[in-house]
Amino acid sequence: MEISAECNPESIDAKKLLAYNKMGLTRLSLGVQSFDKKTLLHIARPHDYPTILKALAAIQKSPIKNYGCDFIMGLPYQTIANFKKQLAKILSFKIPHLSFYFLSYDTRRIDLFKAACPSEEIQIKMYHHLSKSLKKAGYLHYEVSNYALPGFECRHNLRYWEQQEYLGLGLGAHSYYDSKCFENEKNFDVYLQNPANIHEEVTIDPELKKMDYIMLQLRTHNGIDLKKYQQKFGDFAELHQKARPYLETGQLQQTKSRLHASEKGFLILDRITRDLI
Repeated sequence: MEISAECNPESIDAKKLLAYNKMGLTRLSLGVQSFDKKTLLHIARPHDYPTILKALAAIQKSPIKNYGCDFIMGLPYQTIANFKKQLAKILSFKIPHLSFYFLSYDTRRIDLFKAACPSEEIQIKMYHHLSKSLKKAGYLHYEVSNYALPGFECRHNLRYWEQQEYLGLGLGAHSYYDSKCFENEKNFDVYLQNPANIHEEVTIDPELKKMDYIMLQLRTHNGIDLKKYQQKFGDFAELHQKARPYLETGQLQQTKSRLHASEKGFLILDRITRDLI
């Protein structure tokens, strides 16, 4: 069983890690985002580089050996030069799992720091350098934003992309069970009164399940298994027709019975998914 906890660098220490291990946690995800002090201050993160180093050292000495770190591309003051330098530093720690997300422009109050963010062209250069460097270092690009050393792929991620059930515990956590997606209470005071209260619930009907299958499978390096698609939803001719323009540009590829995004296809995956759906 995989039981993960999300942690921030400023709130982790050796004592907590031993307690987590005793409780049965088997995996940690550390929200680093950036090593750069100026960037972290601008996006209101309370940690800094020495705090990150301290947290990583504590994790590496702990009994929990399965862990990952999250980073964001496109943050304020990032340049291609300092991104390359930071990535080299990240690789020196030999972290088993790495997540690199592009900064989402629907982030609340994005206008406060959007002007200081690198251009789309620079972000694309970061992505290409990242993919090339991590592949060379032995990481598998197993999902659009996730890279893992062999054997350290996040099992929750894999279940999620395969539309299998999973359980989220805690404030605002999401779960998928019995063909329903639900979200726990997000208000802290209300949550304390009734931790089992469900804030929002959505039933996954057959049409939504089909849309989810396309969206979730395309996020993985394996892509859509066309044989499974046919078994679940019927003929894939319409799907294939919608995919044709992207197959011609090389943003989608077909390998035997699998339809999957290429590295450059991952860059516009939301658009591809919308068109296929």
